[in-house]
Amino acid sequence: MCTGLSFTNGSNHFFGRNLDLEIDYPVSVVITPRNYEFKLRHTDSIPAHHAMIGMGMIQDDYPLYFEGINEKGLGCAGLAFWTSCRYFPVQEGKTNIASFEFIPYILSRCETTAQARQELENINITNEGFSAKYAPSPLHWLIADAESSIVVESTEKGLQVHDNPYHVLTNEPDFPFHVNNLSFYCNCSNKIRDFKTTRFSKNFPGFIKFGAGMGSAGIPGGLDSISRFVRVAFSALNSVCEDTEEANVSQFFHILGSVSQTRGADQVKPDEYEITQYTCGTNTKTGRFYYTTYSNPSLCAVDLMKEDLDSDKLTDYPVLRDLQVTVQN
Repeated sequence: MCTGLSFTNGSNHFFGRNLDLEIDYPVSVVITPRNYEFKLRHTDSIPAHHAMIGMGMIQDDYPLYFEGINEKGLGCAGLAFWTSCRYFPVQEGKTNIASFEFIPYILSRCETTAQARQELENINITNEGFSAKYAPSPLHWLIADAESSIVVESTEKGLQVHDNPYHVLTNEPDFPFHVNNLSFYCNCSNKIRDFKTTRFSKNFPGFIKFGAGMGSAGIPGGLDSISRFVRVAFSALNSVCEDTEEANVSQFFHILGSVSQTRGADQVKPDEYEITQYTCGTNTKTGRFYYTTYSNPSLCAVDLMKEDLDSDKLTDYPVLRDLQVTVQN
């Protein structure tokens, strides 16, 4: 399970996600420069394109991105979509893209969400994996720039593209369900509540105020995707922070931290527990990619713009997984 977030505050835009899994994949921070040739299964290769950075795995000199952003400020993240996802055989007359090709294809060709939406008009996502070892993962995708977000879902109805004014994505059910579900929390608020007057009943004498935050009472606290969607949407849409790099980085990681999974809280098999393997967020204007891992909550960063972006070779940086502590005395 996962949570994706596109977060715009003033002049800053951050895009990233929590990766929640019981499997610890050998990911690294992967940089694809402009002249690396993307070879695609069913359409022409892309010899030159926008540079990009994200978390992923390099297999047979190919970047399997879990999420990423390109140098133009567009982000794309794939999140688990186990039940509703349907991929299809190759269709003549369509741009046939395998699911593992989807993120690099969009980030290679598009600079904005609007351009991605146009590109999606003729795309068919095919039901094939990268290799025998890596079967196709059932996914849906969050695509965003600083101005807008969309969700892409390939279901039995075909390819669906949804406007996403909440800039959040989790997992099942499909995105329209999550939108409708938010209506159940319309009375929740970040405001200070007047507990002498209440909508509970005009005849009710009033409530006792036990402390701050009672306006948000009712926001769900589970680790399920429905609860996480509501909680992150509430936190992000009510966010208040200064318009600086430092403040936005901190705020972004706090918002995703509100749905972080701790080992033992979400059992998926006997002796196996889903945890937040990593959290990442990139400033889409500067290309600086930040991340933390479950074992290393200290913030780490890789700067896209410090690389040779005109190269034709992939670059990756190992994820720093060991706990790092600043000792002050």
